Amino acid sequence: MRKGMSLFLAAVTMATTVAGAGVCEVHADGKELRFLDVSPSETRQKYYEEIFAKFEEETGISVSYESVPWDDAANKITVLGASGQLPDVMTVWSGWLGQYTSAGWVIPLDDYVGETRGEYTDAVNKLLWRSEEDRYGHIYTVPDGLMVKGVYYRTDWAEEAGLNLDPTKGWDYDDYFDAVAKLTNKDEKHYGASYRGARGALDPLLVYLQSFTDGNTYDQEGNIQINSDECLEAFKKWTDVYLNGYAPEDAINWGFTEMVDNFTGGLTGTLINDSEVLPTCAQNMEEGTWGVMPMPKSTKDGKIYNTINAPYAYSISGNSENPDEAWKLIEFMTNAENNIEYCKLTGEIPIKKDVENDDTYGTDGPYAAFVEQMNDPDLAVPTTFGPFDYTDLHQGMFHEEIQKYLLGDEDAETALTTITDELQSRMKQFIEENPDTKVETALTLK
Repeated sequence: MRKGMSLFLAAVTMATTVAGAGVCEVHADGKELRFLDVSPSETRQKYYEEIFAKFEEETGISVSYESVPWDDAANKITVLGASGQLPDVMTVWSGWLGQYTSAGWVIPLDDYVGETRGEYTDAVNKLLWRSEEDRYGHIYTVPDGLMVKGVYYRTDWAEEAGLNLDPTKGWDYDDYFDAVAKLTNKDEKHYGASYRGARGALDPLLVYLQSFTDGNTYDQEGNIQINSDECLEAFKKWTDVYLNGYAPEDAINWGFTEMVDNFTGGLTGTLINDSEVLPTCAQNMEEGTWGVMPMPKSTKDGKIYNTINAPYAYSISGNSENPDEAWKLIEFMTNAENNIEYCKLTGEIPIKKDVENDDTYGTDGPYAAFVEQMNDPDLAVPTTFGPFDYTDLHQGMFHEEIQKYLLGDEDAETALTTITDELQSRMKQFIEENPDTKVETALTLK
């Protein structure tokens, strides 16, 4: 475990013990905004209620907190959008933007951001916002924080298995797959990987496939790139983690929660996930028993292909009658002081340059492996599934096809082809309907 963990834990403890302010029951004489959280928890609600109370005290604008569980969020927002009842400000996931922008459920924020753009980190400007501008022509969200993936691993298991894993030296995918195999000891009920087999199963697999395509999903004509023979072999190698028994049998049904719980609970030895998991590990695992490796480098070109994203981002809905006030709320929530408090609570990296030198995010801090990747000259951020709406695929067909292969109901080529054919079909249709489309390519900070 790196230095700075005690500081980090102190910050988390302080943030999580602040009492809520009961904003839902307090309304000023001024305007009132509605805020929707799509990933509610007791801790998050307390934080938001405190921030909203401070915001009302400073501006006279009250904010009512609303929430919907993540699994129901996409459907709930669709219903609210179709009926014109969206709240003023809502947390959204980037995968929903294709649907929301085309339906007018969110408004562009370019003019609001304006000259303040220089206050945001290069990762926000050159990666997240550039990606939105490439896909949708405008900025539509302000990230609540930044996340980059890493590989959490059991340091004690690695030592027992004779693995010398050094976060400062990195590794490649062959090293990763070798580690997963060596960390598996079924007699001790140790499995090498927290494998994601349910919703979201294609997300980390896509990044691995893109390590063979220069980080791209499509070429400039919209032809799918992740369906080559090379990618098919990579598909098999990734799914072999499950088929070879390096993950528990019931991992075919695992999503985010099960992956994290079984890593922190001592069943699995590695976990590929974002920095948001770090607070959970710190609170539930013994110090010195776990660490974080950077994502593996490509065995083809040596680059680190890694998503840098916001777990959720703030947007202003097209239904808002008070967009200027809604922007004031977003500005307030993401100012340097409030953003760093939020990020320490949620395991994210702050979005403003003002807080880049905080000890928690320094070279000796608990987030070092994540921050170092964000500044690595070999880092490339691969492209998304596309600018079109793929919510239905992400909630269904993507993982269902993979599961069919894992269960032996179809072969690997059929599973991958079914997924890639549908993606290409939707991309081609989008380009036909939007002839000025600029097909996104992998991004770097250069």
